[in-house]
Amino acid sequence: MKNKEIITTVFFIVASLFLYTIFNGDNIFQKTVISLVFFVALPILFNKFILKGTIDLFGLKIGDWRQGLLWSFYSLIAVGFIFFVISKYLGFFNHYAAPFFIVIDFGRFLLYEFAVVAVLIAVYEFYFRGFVMFVFESSFKYWAILIQTLIFVILVLSARDSVVFYMFLPYLIFTPFAGFIAYKSKSILYSGISQFLIVVFLDTIFIKMIK
Repeated sequence: MKNKEIITTVFFIVASLFLYTIFNGDNIFQKTVISLVFFVALPILFNKFILKGTIDLFGLKIGDWRQGLLWSFYSLIAVGFIFFVISKYLGFFNHYAAPFFIVIDFGRFLLYEFAVVAVLIAVYEFYFRGFVMFVFESSFKYWAILIQTLIFVILVLSARDSVVFYMFLPYLIFTPFAGFIAYKSKSILYSGISQFLIVVFLDTIFIKMIK
């Protein structure tokens, strides 16, 4: 990327995240629509008309499946260990929260995981790995993983809400791992599936603990 393109992209990212925090919505439907607009639709338009790129930028492909599976496996082990430690010694599940209705009904649990969690992860993968990381990859190489991680951390911390922080802690911790998986595989498929497995696993443990 040229310096002018980098500056333009940074301005777009800052502006889109700022507007996203303003128009955050009052319910899950509004939040989903707003997320799709700022994290999917606008990046596609920006890439097409400003950067003159193609849809291939976003990593919507199989990519290097060997690298994808290999680093997904390593990442799941590493993140699993991290959550074991913070659960045992920092009481993670004492602060973690999930919708009450998924606790009392297995069908609702599945609906929540596939209709809410999976969509949220897909949107985040598309924006932070597919757009932010891959657009900076050509200029900053591995540093693009750190860039997308820092941007996501800032977004979550900007909420200034401890409940939101703990709800999104699984996403925060997995963000650098997701970036590395996507970087090595050139695809957001493996990082997205891995993150989904982590969240479902943690939600399952959370439900077992409070029942």
